[in-house]
Amino acid sequence: MKSNQSFLNPSYDPYDPWMGPNGVAIRTAFYRGKLSGKILAALTVLVDWLFPMTLRRVLGIKPRNYPISVAQEILSADSLEDPSKALQELMSTAVPLDKDVGAAWGLGFPWMSKNGLYNENVPFITHTPYAMEALRKLMQFDECEQEAREHFQKTWVFLESLFILHDDDTGLALSYAPLEEPRIVINANSYACYAYCLHGLENKDHCDQARSRARRIAQYVISQQQEDGSWFYYADSLPGNFIDCFHSCFVLKNLIKASKLDDEIRAMVSDTIIMGKRYIDDNFFDENMGLVKRFTQRDIKDPFMWDLYDQAEYLGILIDMNEVSKAKELSKVVKSNFFHQGVWSSKLDLLGRRWGKNFSRWGITPYLYSEARLNKLI
Repeated sequence: MKSNQSFLNPSYDPYDPWMGPNGVAIRTAFYRGKLSGKILAALTVLVDWLFPMTLRRVLGIKPRNYPISVAQEILSADSLEDPSKALQELMSTAVPLDKDVGAAWGLGFPWMSKNGLYNENVPFITHTPYAMEALRKLMQFDECEQEAREHFQKTWVFLESLFILHDDDTGLALSYAPLEEPRIVINANSYACYAYCLHGLENKDHCDQARSRARRIAQYVISQQQEDGSWFYYADSLPGNFIDCFHSCFVLKNLIKASKLDDEIRAMVSDTIIMGKRYIDDNFFDENMGLVKRFTQRDIKDPFMWDLYDQAEYLGILIDMNEVSKAKELSKVVKSNFFHQGVWSSKLDLLGRRWGKNFSRWGITPYLYSEARLNKLI
């Protein structure tokens, strides 16, 4: 009997208006400082805020699957009815297999950022570790253990395809993707640190090299922490930098995960983790609202006040730090704000309205994954 369990659940996404050629062109002009780009970007944000589904229908946008969502749903599942099918679905979201990048995952759509244009087939270090975790779970099942392990081993090729952007006594920093990039992304390197730790655990052919790489990248991430415990998004002081909650949590959670897999890293990052957690508690958590704020330093403004993605990652940090009572309280407040009549929303706007209904990748699936972890604890 075939399994009805599926982890492919297409959804809309906040990035939808920016995926096509017109969206890429608008963002390109915006980042180049052109007035036309600024005007068109502002108009797109306005229409997307007020009429999100109408805009998607007009643009002909269809729901799609996202690697992070598929991976986290596999990780959240209490049981897998058909592990081989789950593996097949996870691999269906990978970038096309390539001898130069091995097995890897990305956004699955073109994306224009301050670092330049990434096409739909470019894999990211910020996405691939989620799939690696799912592959490790699938490696526990006899029917797909060998195939899942082979795919996991191929992620080594991807890691080694990343460009070295910094290499000295302060540590090692890699690119976000296997492309030349002008700016170093700090949270991306925390993911690289964790990914190399996973290979240090599972990849007997490259164990020593993986651990060495992980430790040097951890050293770099530590060096980029500010005196107050924060991390900027970029490892520089150029225009456009910012400090936000969920990227700060990304850095922290990856250091925590890496510290659990490598004793040297655990010793290196113990104080760093304490400082980072204190910064998030003191600067992002809003006592009145009971939620974490989006930014402490920001570059681009929009009409949204609260984001489920921030809550999802902060909840994960509370679980990692074994702050169960605080995690339970946060979970209650989150549900009262973002869950209504059986539907999750990804953001709350400045008018207090829920926005992004069932936009799974952006906060909803990550939150449900953290909530599943919390439920297992309690």
